[in-house]
Amino acid sequence: MHDPQTLESLRDFGQKHLSALETLLSAIDSGTWGERFRGWLTSCTHSPHAALRQNVLETAVVDLVTLELACQAYVPEENVLRLTDRGGTVWARQVLAELLLLLSEWDPKMARALASLARSSRNERLGQIRSLIAART
Repeated sequence: MHDPQTLESLRDFGQKHLSALETLLSAIDSGTWGERFRGWLTSCTHSPHAALRQNVLETAVVDLVTLELACQAYVPEENVLRLTDRGGTVWARQVLAELLLLLSEWDPKMARALASLARSSRNERLGQIRSLIAART
């Protein structure tokens, strides 16, 4: 059972970030993950119990990492990959940090697991991006 404070905090979180997300998604090609993340933020506002299910949170975190990476341009330079913010990277990282902070007050173990998931997802996706760029050059 979730305490009322956590549910209210998640409602506030969803309301705070939904309009900025709409603006950001209109500027990038977000596909399925963008719709799914939009649905999760809407769920935070209207049905926070459902938004706090572990599998739903895991998907939201991976989608948020995908959003962060979609907001960047990638250029290979001498065995490294240079990332340039095209707008939205800082926002996506801030939203992830706020979500993890909110969750750490409710379930610190879950927040740590989600932070680890975000890190591994980011590293895996960056590896895929490097491979795709290397295959094209």
